[in-house]
Amino acid sequence: MAESLDIRFLPADRASLEQRAAIMNAAYEGYYVPVRVTPEQLARFDDYHDVDLAHSVVVQSRWEPVGMALLARRGERAWISAVGVLPAWRRRGIARDMMTHLLANARSLKVKRASLEVIAENKPAQALYLSLGFRVQRELLTWRRPATAEPLPVPVERLAEMPSRRLLESYAGWHEQHACWQREGATLGKMADRLKGFRLDWRGKPTAYCLVGGADSSDGAVSLMDVGVNPQSGLLMPGRLLLQALAVSYFGRPFSIMNVPADDSLGRILAALDFHVAVRQVEMALDL
Repeated sequence: MAESLDIRFLPADRASLEQRAAIMNAAYEGYYVPVRVTPEQLARFDDYHDVDLAHSVVVQSRWEPVGMALLARRGERAWISAVGVLPAWRRRGIARDMMTHLLANARSLKVKRASLEVIAENKPAQALYLSLGFRVQRELLTWRRPATAEPLPVPVERLAEMPSRRLLESYAGWHEQHACWQREGATLGKMADRLKGFRLDWRGKPTAYCLVGGADSSDGAVSLMDVGVNPQSGLLMPGRLLLQALAVSYFGRPFSIMNVPADDSLGRILAALDFHVAVRQVEMALDL
């Protein structure tokens, strides 16, 4: 167990952004999904997701950082992310002790439920979380459409660019399922100034919207941060027209949308438009 090692569990706010980014990059090197963050990106991550650094943890040995795990908090709910141990220190109980430490912190903050996501292929991590009492809630899918995909039909409808914050006023009622932490309204509201918003009017009524990030990235990838559809208009046709019109606006660019619940009807639209599942994650939760 980690107790026999010469290591210390420190609040994450004792480490600089540069130190935490270095720990995360080293711990996730060669991971199932490549992870590489800059200090600036990590600072935005902390802000967008309400990371509580004072109750998150960095593990330090006498010689080097060992690992890190972050605890985000919204009222009585918490979200755990960035759980990672450097390769040379794995299989010594450090991840378990980090999780135990975070959960104790969450309980001290009167948190009622903690959630996390784990890559479906990462069976050891899933086994650890199950042993700590977490239970599987649902499968989350990241969908991608490559730039080389066949062009989509051009709809008559066109998108109107609108402020993201205005579009988020419809967030609560325009989603089939509760979103994961990274795509909750609270998260999107914090990043709204960095997102572009588009609305589709169909049959004379506001029908669907999307929030787009990464459209100016160096690799040209377009991230669909949110897709909302007015339930009074149905889902499939307005959602399809929305994404077809968006593909016209960003012709020749790759698209992605992360952590869509596997049984959400949005997946049917994405599959019909030549998106494919690139990453499968398991959402897990623990009642404290």
